[in-house]
Amino acid sequence: MAQLALHSIADAYRRPLNEESPDAPCLAVCLITALTTADFIDPELTINARTQTGAHLGVLSLVAILRDKGFQPHVVNLDELFLAFLRRGKIPPVANIEEQVGSTPEITGDCLAVTEPEPPGHFFPFVVEHLKSLSFDVFGFSSICNSYPLTLRLAQEVKQWHPDTRIILGGPQASVVDVPTMHAFPCIDFIIRGEADETFPALLALLSRPGAGSWERIPGITFRRGGDVIRNPNAPVFHNLDRLPLPAFDLDPTIKDRGNIHLEIGRGCPFACTFCSTNDFFRRNFRLKSPWKMIEEMKSVQREYGVNYFSLVHDMYTIDRKKVVAFCQALLACGTAFTWGCSARTDCIDDELIGLMADTGCRGIFFGIETGSNRLQSVINKKLDLVEARKRIHCADRYGIDTVVALIIGFPDETRDDLRDTIHFFVESLRFEHAKPQISLLAPLAATPIHEQYKERLIFDHIFSDISYQGWRQDPGDVELIQTYPEIFPNFYAVPTTWLERSYLKEIVDFVTYLARWFRWLPVALLQDSGDFLEVFDRWRQWWAERRANATDAGTGAAPDYSHRSFRTDFLAFVRTCYLEEMAMARGAIAALGLIEGTPLSRARTYTAALVKSADRLDATCVPYRADNLLIMDLEVDYKELVESLRTKGNLSRVPERKVTVVFRATEARLIQVWQLAPLSAALLRLCDGRRTVNDIVHAFTLLEPDVDGVPAEKVCLFGLMRLREDGFIGVASGPGVAEEEAGSNGKEMVIVR
Repeated sequence: MAQLALHSIADAYRRPLNEESPDAPCLAVCLITALTTADFIDPELTINARTQTGAHLGVLSLVAILRDKGFQPHVVNLDELFLAFLRRGKIPPVANIEEQVGSTPEITGDCLAVTEPEPPGHFFPFVVEHLKSLSFDVFGFSSICNSYPLTLRLAQEVKQWHPDTRIILGGPQASVVDVPTMHAFPCIDFIIRGEADETFPALLALLSRPGAGSWERIPGITFRRGGDVIRNPNAPVFHNLDRLPLPAFDLDPTIKDRGNIHLEIGRGCPFACTFCSTNDFFRRNFRLKSPWKMIEEMKSVQREYGVNYFSLVHDMYTIDRKKVVAFCQALLACGTAFTWGCSARTDCIDDELIGLMADTGCRGIFFGIETGSNRLQSVINKKLDLVEARKRIHCADRYGIDTVVALIIGFPDETRDDLRDTIHFFVESLRFEHAKPQISLLAPLAATPIHEQYKERLIFDHIFSDISYQGWRQDPGDVELIQTYPEIFPNFYAVPTTWLERSYLKEIVDFVTYLARWFRWLPVALLQDSGDFLEVFDRWRQWWAERRANATDAGTGAAPDYSHRSFRTDFLAFVRTCYLEEMAMARGAIAALGLIEGTPLSRARTYTAALVKSADRLDATCVPYRADNLLIMDLEVDYKELVESLRTKGNLSRVPERKVTVVFRATEARLIQVWQLAPLSAALLRLCDGRRTVNDIVHAFTLLEPDVDGVPAEKVCLFGLMRLREDGFIGVASGPGVAEEEAGSNGKEMVIVR
């Protein structure tokens, strides 16, 4: 795999590229991407969870531009190398995680306090071994904040092997910390700030022809002159995005397997949120590609790679409503069906526009809400109307559009009330089937207003934000750089929080994140029932501490590892033994949801008639059997009314208490279908056990119900069997079968939970 990532570099890259063509550029160029794949400690989990983030779109775009200029740049994809690193060798247990990170305090929810296995060694020496064989005139490194320490360490190594090679940095992080980076790392020759579409080719052209001009004439670069660091004025923004070529997707070996691809649709954000660095990199000059250009690129990618879902990259795509409408109308007229997603502000989109976007294939929208506190909305200069924000999320849900609802906690003057509002916004988003809330700790990104205000008071407490942290494991070499140069790596630090402990903030981030992963309606019900989710969290923490104090195997650390499957079991135990006893107002509703969401669908076993031929017709000798993967549950409350009350924020105590039967089934699309059956339908479904014939079922049903509203039980039974078959609840075999488990296979038997 590692060799694939390096494209089997040979000696051809060690000679000038213009040996056969004197007019071609004479520089051999290697571009190295920033590492974006998150490390989840467990190698299998990391490999399976890997998604295309679009972070390499800039590099692939530069490759296409350089090819047009006559260069043939080589690309090293660090994400592919990282996956190769994880796949190699055996995985021994970690001896002592603190040896990797120095003196790490035992912090509640600290993501470094783990005891999971890790690959031997660290990624850095693995990359070094693979880069040693490369020799180029220019190495260009892309940068993002969370892997910037690795980038700089690799640049140092390359310079040590090849003192005469030129090291050029670009990307968001290098752009905003260019001067301190140049002062601290003499190996760096140039930093290209901001958009590099014209600057990078111009710099390479000058490097190709020494003496052809001075560095001062290239805007947007930072360079050295003797012992000084010179910062040229900013380069103008690239206005006509239609001039950009299609990114070099041919260098992505897994593009056909991914199912979606990122395409840049525009640049520039006119807003000035205090925590965000986007407007510094792209400036506030809002630009979009024309509809015809976007559709041309989408058709080209679809034709070449078979990809039909496009993540349209722009931080604030829907700012210009007329242009979004024009794009949608062009999509409708182009004659090709695409699916796509984008980012939007909830105050720069409306219900009518959402409907139009859905009609043209929009299936995903990223909404950066940031905080559920009206007060903090003003403080951080986001200024969203949260009532309207909820309406936009609800509207997208009605159209079946998946929404990411992104939130941040840990702002400097955030109070408990502010935190409560944000946590409530997170949990309430679970009311919507297509909403996927996510929450992160604030990271003081370089050059943002928050960083500028607090840069002299940053804290290094080993509690990292996933906004700016690459995973749960840090190389000690990275940690040393981070602690030595806080002005270069501020995203690994924290701003002081006056009113809230950061360990508390980190733990509640993990708590609600994994609640949303394991449960759907139960967190919503707990919020609706209690009125204060922080009180639920505080009682959970107390309950957990008491449980650990009484446990014989207490383990290490003060807080549970929320990512473990055991958290799901522990939280259900908390609801059953603590919340229901001490805090619940609507005990029947909470108990029902705890039962439902505490019974995984994996317990739904199959009574399929094993190795028995299916019957085409429903006659007296046929054997009805329940369909695969059904989970039948008897509840003491009306589940339909319960869910409706949760959707509409009704009074859970008023949900009718009566016996009902509910059927759950997971679909191939990973959705869960739910039915609340009428009593007679439930009774009939239970009789379809894969052993009884239709005659047997009719006889048993007649004993239960001699007649139904004057209709003979036999007719009611036969009609009910036909309906159950039409609805997919039962199949029909030509003879009796046995449960797969009883037949000696690894099949699953149906269970009825009472």
